[in-house]
Amino acid sequence: MSRVSDTWDLIHVPPSELHALTSPWPFSVWGIDIIGKISSKSSRGHEFILVAIDYFTKWVKVASYARLTSSKVASFIKSHIIYPYGVLHELISNRGVHFRAEVNILLQRYGATPYSLVYGMETVLPVEIEIGSLRIALEQ
Repeated sequence: MSRVSDTWDLIHVPPSELHALTSPWPFSVWGIDIIGKISSKSSRGHEFILVAIDYFTKWVKVASYARLTSSKVASFIKSHIIYPYGVLHELISNRGVHFRAEVNILLQRYGATPYSLVYGMETVLPVEIEIGSLRIALEQ
């Protein structure tokens, strides 16, 4: 006689600590990402979907675009996040080309930090690249 538990797949991954993305209060920490380029355009020719989610309430804001630029992303953040809910504290993104230029200027203007990373991504800090090697440090 076989038990149901005998047929389950075993997970062969060692346990690891969970890193929960928490937010101190509603609408202070937002995640933003782009879905696209979508292969079948909408009836209005839109190929990109911009999605933002509040990490506290899980509130989602979405807009679609035919062409997506950094200025359109900055406009989306102002009209869909900052104006209705107030100034955000932190914006989590993959720091792609659409989240540079105007988006960084906008976040700095409102005092939000544009330097949060998605969990699991690596970053190179200026401290790490200042001294290339021990030989260069000794020559100076």
